[in-house]
Amino acid sequence: MRVGGLHRAGTRHSEAGYTIVELMVALAIIGFVTGGAVMGFRSLVRSELRSQSSKLAAAIRYSYDRALTTGAFYRLHFDLDAQTYRLERSESRVLIDTKVSGLSRGRGEDRDKLDKEAAEEEKRALNGLPEELIPPQAPRRPRFAEYKDATLPEIKLKRIKVLDILLPREKDPYLTGHAYLHFFPDGHTERAVIHLGTDSQDDVQYTLWVHGLTGRVEVLPGRQPPPLDFDAGERDKGGT
Repeated sequence: MRVGGLHRAGTRHSEAGYTIVELMVALAIIGFVTGGAVMGFRSLVRSELRSQSSKLAAAIRYSYDRALTTGAFYRLHFDLDAQTYRLERSESRVLIDTKVSGLSRGRGEDRDKLDKEAAEEEKRALNGLPEELIPPQAPRRPRFAEYKDATLPEIKLKRIKVLDILLPREKDPYLTGHAYLHFFPDGHTERAVIHLGTDSQDDVQYTLWVHGLTGRVEVLPGRQPPPLDFDAGERDKGGT
C-alpha cells in the first residue's frame, strides 16, 4: 500500500509538473505572438504615417500651384479638433497680420465665425449713422469658400493626426481649434512646420517643413524642430 501510495503521489507530482511546463510554453507562445502583433501594428502605423505625410505634402504643393496658376487666394483650413483639412478659395485680396502673436496659446479661432461677427458689428454701427456719414465703401473682408475639387476633397484623418502646426507669425504652435495656411497668387506661401503622428507623446512622428518662396515641402522622419532660418524675414511678409 505504501509503495502504491508513493507511486500515486509521484504520478500526481509528475502530472502537475507537466502542467506547469505546458503553461509556461503556452505563455511564451502567447507572448511571442503578441509581440509580433505589436511590431506588426507599429509597422502598419509607420507605413500609414508616411502615406498621410506624403498626401499632406502633396495637398500643400497643389494649393500653392492653384494660387499661382489661377491668380486667386487659397488657404488650407485645418480643424485640429475634428482632424480634417480642406482647401478654400477667395477672389478678394487677403492680407496677413505678420506681427508675432502670443494670444492663441495653442488654440486657433474659427476665422469664418470671427469675420461674420465683426461684419455684423460693423453693420450695426453703420445703421446708427446718418446717410451722409456712412463711408461710400466699407472695407471688404476676404470671404473664403470651400474649393471643391476631386483632386483635393476634404480629408478626414483617423489613426494618424496633425499634432501641431507652427507658423512664424505665432509664438505658440496650434494644438487645437483651427489653423490656416495661406497661399498667394504672387508665388509664395506661409512657412510652416507641421508634425503628424498618433500621439504627441509617441516618438513615431513625421515633420513637414513648408518653404515660403517656392512652396516646396520637405517630409522628414521624426519630430524635427523648425529650420534655423524659420523666422528670418518671414514675419515682414504678407499677402500682396
